[in-house]
Amino acid sequence: MTARLQHFGWDVSPYSAKTRSYLRFKGIPHDDVHPTARQLYSTISKAVGRMIMPTVRMPDGTWLQDTSDIIDTLEAAHPEPSIVPPGPSQRLAALLLELHADEWLPTVIMHTRWNVPENAAFARREFAREGLPWLPRFLGEQVVAPMWKRMSGYRAILGIRPETVPGIEAFGRELIARLDAHFAIHPFLLGGRPCIGDFALFGPLWAHMWRDPGTRDWFAAAPHVEAWMERLQADRTEGDFLAHDAVPATLDPIFATLFAEHWAFLTDLVGRIDAWCGENPGATRVPRSLGEHAFVIGGVSGTRKLITFTQWMLQRPLDAYAAFDDDQRAQADAWLARVGGTEALTLRVTHPFVRNGFAMALAAPA
Repeated sequence: MTARLQHFGWDVSPYSAKTRSYLRFKGIPHDDVHPTARQLYSTISKAVGRMIMPTVRMPDGTWLQDTSDIIDTLEAAHPEPSIVPPGPSQRLAALLLELHADEWLPTVIMHTRWNVPENAAFARREFAREGLPWLPRFLGEQVVAPMWKRMSGYRAILGIRPETVPGIEAFGRELIARLDAHFAIHPFLLGGRPCIGDFALFGPLWAHMWRDPGTRDWFAAAPHVEAWMERLQADRTEGDFLAHDAVPATLDPIFATLFAEHWAFLTDLVGRIDAWCGENPGATRVPRSLGEHAFVIGGVSGTRKLITFTQWMLQRPLDAYAAFDDDQRAQADAWLARVGGTEALTLRVTHPFVRNGFAMALAAPA
């Protein structure tokens, strides 16, 4: 039993930054624990099945893993101030931005961290500082080498290659510029209160791109993004979402890119999962990846692995949209038409995923 909620995560972890900023905003009493390598190998791996961050140990001793599950669970227990907008358009927009941040931005941040030498050296030092604080830094870096090498290996999986780097960097820099134009007008994505999209975007932008020294200059012309990141780490604000279910037009270019580039990957992924399930009747799980996919980022084409976990994140906005009544759907559709997403939310997942403990499984055998 623990007296307080314990949040386990490192500063270099983007997903830990997502949940940590949420806990701060909500004012939920917690201990922010930076786990050592020993804790990752023993306590955390034993509790959730693998070394991963962030994880949360609740006051009753139960564990949570995965940022969306953590936030959903805590939001149900601490509903005020809610991070869930009341209107259908804003609610859908928040979940789409979470999906975009969690599942598309890793392509950018894994490039900036491991292909920029200054950032890679900084990350190696941070891995040693967090994981092995009792060792001299040079020795710690050698001991944690398998960990950072495994992380840097995701570059090939995500399609980070010399020919795609121009598009990856164009997408990342353009996103920062678009967010800066938005935050020059609004404190948060949907008004005066953060939503799940704020915390999801904050994670990779702060923990990788801003905190890593070799890409800090990407924010030189984005003071409003830096101010937004400061707000998300400050004490709770008491603002509210924009009235009348408004999704600011300053976000339109971000959603247009999401539907033009990211959604093609998602559509192909769902189709590949359906095909695999058709070829493997009775299966209860799907492989972690299903071959290569031709993708476009920042207007540049490449290939990358189809990571199947992404379907679970996709189900969140799709399920929200499916649950709308006729009036809510009409309201959301009017906004979707504005950003090029009219047909996107009709995508049907016929083999949905569910959480089975801390593992992903099919909701029903294929």
